[in-house]
Amino acid sequence: MTSDQPDSEQSDEPIEPGTPLDEDRLTLVWNGLQELTTRLDSTEDAVAATLDTLTTAVAELKTQLAQLLAKEREQDIPPRRWAARATRKDWDALVDWVDRLNTDYSLLGDYTIPACWPAHPGVVEDLAGLHHAWAIAVINDELGKETGSNNLTAWHDRWLWPCLRRMKSGHYRTTNCRDRHQVERGGTAVTDRGFLPASV
Repeated sequence: MTSDQPDSEQSDEPIEPGTPLDEDRLTLVWNGLQELTTRLDSTEDAVAATLDTLTTAVAELKTQLAQLLAKEREQDIPPRRWAARATRKDWDALVDWVDRLNTDYSLLGDYTIPACWPAHPGVVEDLAGLHHAWAIAVINDELGKETGSNNLTAWHDRWLWPCLRRMKSGHYRTTNCRDRHQVERGGTAVTDRGFLPASV
C-alpha cells in the first residue's frame, strides 16, 4: 500500500487514539455489548420464569400423586358381585349380548337362555363372566390374526358350552323357567355359624 492512497482505503493501518474514527468504533462496540447484555438479561429472566413455573407444576403433581397414593392405601375395596357394581350401561351391554348369543348361535331347546335370566342372580353372574371372557377372546383373536389364535376356540370349549350346560342341568333354578318365568321357591341355605371354630 502506498502513501498516495486516500485515508479511507488505509483501514489496515493502526488508527491513532483519539481520532473520530476510533471513537465511532468504540461507540458501536459499546452499543452492541449493551444490546447483547440486555438480550441476555431478558433471556435469563424468561428462562428463570419458565423454570419457576415448571418447578411449581412438578411440586403440585408430586403433592397430588402423594394424595392419590395415600387415598388408595386407605381404601379397602371389597369384592362385589357383578350385579352389585354394574351400571345401566353394563346391564344394557349384557342384555344385548345375551340376546345376540341366543340368536347368533341358534340355541335350541333347553340351551336357550330364558328371557327371565336377569331375575336369577347366579345366572346373571355366570353370563356376566361369560360375556367378559368373550370380549377378551375376541380382542385377542383380532390381535393374533397375523400369527394365528385359538382364543375363540378356547372360549367356546372352556366357557360357552359349560355355562350353557350348567343352566340346562339344574345348577340354577332357571331350569323351571323354560316356558315362562317361575318364581323361585324354597329358602336358600344359610351357613350355621355355630360350626365356626371357637377361636374365631
